[in-house]
Amino acid sequence: MKKILLFLFISQLYFSQQYSISFAERSALITLFANTGGENWSQTWDLEKDPKTWYGIKIKNGNVSEINLRGNALKGTFPSSVSSFTKLERLDLSNNQLSGEISTSISGLSNLVHLDVSNNRFTGDPSTAILPLFNLKEISVGNNQFIFGDINTFLQNFQTLKVLDLAHTGLNSVPQKISTMGNLESLNLGNNTISQNFNNLSSLIKLSELNLSGNQLTKIPTELSSLTSLRSFDVSHNLFATNYAATLSSLKNLEWLSFSNNQITTFPTELAQVKNLVHLNFSDNQISGGVENLLVLKNLEQVYLDKNLFTGTFPTALLQLKKLQMISLTGNQLTGELPDNLPALTFLENNRFTKQQIKNYILNDQAMADFTYSPQRYDEVGSVFANLGASASLPQALTGNEYQFTWFKNLSEKTSQTAQNYFISNVEETDFGDYTCEAYTFEQLPNALMEISFFREPVTLVKDLATAETQSGLVVYPNPAIDFIHIKTTRLDIEKVFIFDLSGKLIMAETSKDINISHLPTGNYVLSIKTYDGIKSFKVIKK
Repeated sequence: MKKILLFLFISQLYFSQQYSISFAERSALITLFANTGGENWSQTWDLEKDPKTWYGIKIKNGNVSEINLRGNALKGTFPSSVSSFTKLERLDLSNNQLSGEISTSISGLSNLVHLDVSNNRFTGDPSTAILPLFNLKEISVGNNQFIFGDINTFLQNFQTLKVLDLAHTGLNSVPQKISTMGNLESLNLGNNTISQNFNNLSSLIKLSELNLSGNQLTKIPTELSSLTSLRSFDVSHNLFATNYAATLSSLKNLEWLSFSNNQITTFPTELAQVKNLVHLNFSDNQISGGVENLLVLKNLEQVYLDKNLFTGTFPTALLQLKKLQMISLTGNQLTGELPDNLPALTFLENNRFTKQQIKNYILNDQAMADFTYSPQRYDEVGSVFANLGASASLPQALTGNEYQFTWFKNLSEKTSQTAQNYFISNVEETDFGDYTCEAYTFEQLPNALMEISFFREPVTLVKDLATAETQSGLVVYPNPAIDFIHIKTTRLDIEKVFIFDLSGKLIMAETSKDINISHLPTGNYVLSIKTYDGIKSFKVIKK
């Protein structure tokens, strides 16, 4: 027994001399590595080297003081071996694929000031594990599957916090205890269903960063007008449409602002009061013009206008912004010649620019840090009707040997056809669906290789049924449907369209011939079309 103890003593002495931390702490790190799939991490460790060289590890006075493995592809459960690091000050395991509950083994880490386990798959109530960590200045637990038993009781122990992330924690109101956290500088309440008690935020005069994204808000709460220290404000993924930004005029110190993923059709006039803006994001809205209203924002460096409704030529008014370094207009319907003085970072994928227009710009030999133009779109959404057993040809507009054609069914299933048009000699039931053609081309220019993929908008092969409905002038397609149901009519004017579930409950009422059913659960429905000739009903399937 004495010999074994002597061996362990000598081994620990050897390791303590060879490495910058103790044998116990090195062993705990190796356990963390093994239990979270370390060999498959994005940045892995060489276990034969000193831990001070390992990614994400910082050592102070012979002890691990920081573990930062953010976004490093960790898998498994919470690594309870971190309890061995008694001098640990910062623990960041965010943006990984860890699951299960937060181990109470961390409760003894009294030196911990920074804890970030956000954006994982953790479950349960983390209160018991975190409450004893009274020195914490940052608690980030958002975007997991946590359910707090009593969020206000939890928060009352952390009145000196500077950073708090409670995104996606099931909140329907702003917790009252937040109002007493006078030192808060960063607060994330995104991806909840908060609709009340915004007055609990009005006292946070030091708050510089606020995230209220994904809360189904229809306007910026007026209670936020006192937050004059805000530099960053995220209200993306809400329900803003009109008259939503009155409070914005009080937030004059904002530098970073995101309104992406709303239903906005025009830029708010209140933007003119926020003259310090550097970053502005209006992507995924319904804006079609009015960029001149942004010209008062002289400090703008980055503008995101992706996935809006811009058509025609490039909005050159934006180029009057002298500090503009980056602009993204991906996913609009722009075309025409490109201006010479585009910002160093310009993103124009999925518009309607032609090969020649892009080539002309590249030949101008502009000095660009990143000019992204592929893929582009072409053609419009279309439909081709066919009967079973008949032939069908699905068209696309581009021609010539310079293109290599590839056809896809249902947007992702690659087919064997490589001709300009997709031809079916004998239509079968399985042939009906959406088809997209990629036309790829490349050309070596004097100073660059131009590569472009053009994707036609989907063309749908629709069953042209010789039925009473067709004879009466109405066809409903596709059926089954995933996102949209379209109504084809040859001689009847549609007054109203109703969708019922099979119990007879009215689900939707529309006047359009193109009906968005993407939000409906999978199942069977009855679609009734009211015309001057009466009501005609169809059974439709939502996939």
